[in-house]
Amino acid sequence: MHGWRSIGRILALALGVGLAVPAVAPAQVRTLKAVAVAGKRYVALKDLAAMYGLPLTTPGGKALLIRGQYTSLQFTADGREAMLNGSKVWLHVPVIKVRGHWSLSDADAQFVVDPLVRPSAYLGARGARTVVLDAGHGGKDPGTTSRTGLKEKDLVLDIALRARAHLAAAGLRVVLTRDRDRFWELEDRPYLAARGGGDVFVSLHLNAAASRSVQGIETFVTAAANYPPTAGGTGRFPAVPNNQFNHSSHVLGNQLQRALVGITRAEDRGLKHARFAVLRNSAMPAALVECGFLSNAQEAQKLATPSYRETAALGIAQGILNYFALVNRAKVELGAPVQQRPAQMAAPLAPAPAPPPVAPVPMAARAAATSIVAAAPAPYAAPPAVPVLVQAPSGVPVAAPPSAAAVPPVAPAPAAVPAPAPAPAVQAPPPAPPPAPATARPLPAIAPPPSKLLNPNLVNRSP
Repeated sequence: MHGWRSIGRILALALGVGLAVPAVAPAQVRTLKAVAVAGKRYVALKDLAAMYGLPLTTPGGKALLIRGQYTSLQFTADGREAMLNGSKVWLHVPVIKVRGHWSLSDADAQFVVDPLVRPSAYLGARGARTVVLDAGHGGKDPGTTSRTGLKEKDLVLDIALRARAHLAAAGLRVVLTRDRDRFWELEDRPYLAARGGGDVFVSLHLNAAASRSVQGIETFVTAAANYPPTAGGTGRFPAVPNNQFNHSSHVLGNQLQRALVGITRAEDRGLKHARFAVLRNSAMPAALVECGFLSNAQEAQKLATPSYRETAALGIAQGILNYFALVNRAKVELGAPVQQRPAQMAAPLAPAPAPPPVAPVPMAARAAATSIVAAAPAPYAAPPAVPVLVQAPSGVPVAAPPSAAAVPPVAPAPAAVPAPAPAPAVQAPPPAPPPAPATARPLPAIAPPPSKLLNPNLVNRSP
């Protein structure tokens, strides 16, 4: 059989017919050398940094930094907490030293770090049309309750209805597991999502803690096989159905967390891992969002207001739209480059040279020189340079210096020569108006900005 395939390839090449052979990326996390420690596989951070063409630096303390022009990855030695492109993310296991090198678990490198650095390499096969929103609890299950009597089931349903309106206004198909005060078993919710033909599943909840000072937003995705959840645990952790979407779920959860924290300005508790029933049995990329703590008096007071719930719904809708934008970009880019440029630091400015000394003007010539200079037109002063936005390779707009040809030259003033005899004053022509600066074309938005998502009919919606 293999011989016939080889003959077919040879004949096709002889006839000038191109064969579609899937391209293999020159470097992937799975090709890095891994070392087994206590049943877990680890890859050296320096090897991961080299795969991106970036250096690994240790600026001080426990910080381990991989930084490029468009990427910033900060890890903590002997810790699980990381800052990936400005977002807090919890790793499955701590970063440890293996054979003298700081190393990351193979699962964290494959399912957490690389998908957030190069989402286009993993999202090309995902859909971007239907969203399933799951308002947690309902019916006989009120969820957590605040000290003032606010029920989680009522608040998350209101947030889900508001988010549905924003997503529908953006042209997406939205399915709700419940649109009223109704009870569903946890195991039924992923089934409803699959029956609705969802491309993503987002479950909405509110949190509670024994300490009333705990506050903030956190998002959960399914933990990788054989690794414990962020909250810890012992025993075995076999693979679950949702593990086949590990890459996509991490990108979805990261976008939700970034958008929610960015618009609400709540404390960033990070992207975490769990095996909740609604996550582990989901047949699509899935995330569970804890929109705040009802056990915290300040957050409960904010969640009681329709305007804050509208803001939370806006963040959820924006996070989903950002994820779908990455999916659509992946279908166009068909992968993503691995190598990146290191961070470029601006060179210090050299001090300006001192102006040459000016010879004193004789007293006898000052009056005549002053009258002539006053009658001459003032030289044109160029307006201050305005940076023009250009498109960087990763889609991030950067400021580029304006072209020197766009600034008109300044004509030197005529030399002041005293006239032999006074002449009648001649009115100088008015200076030419400066040319209007060129207007930079706006860059196409990846997703609609928050101001375009806001539905004024929902702002004053009652709780």
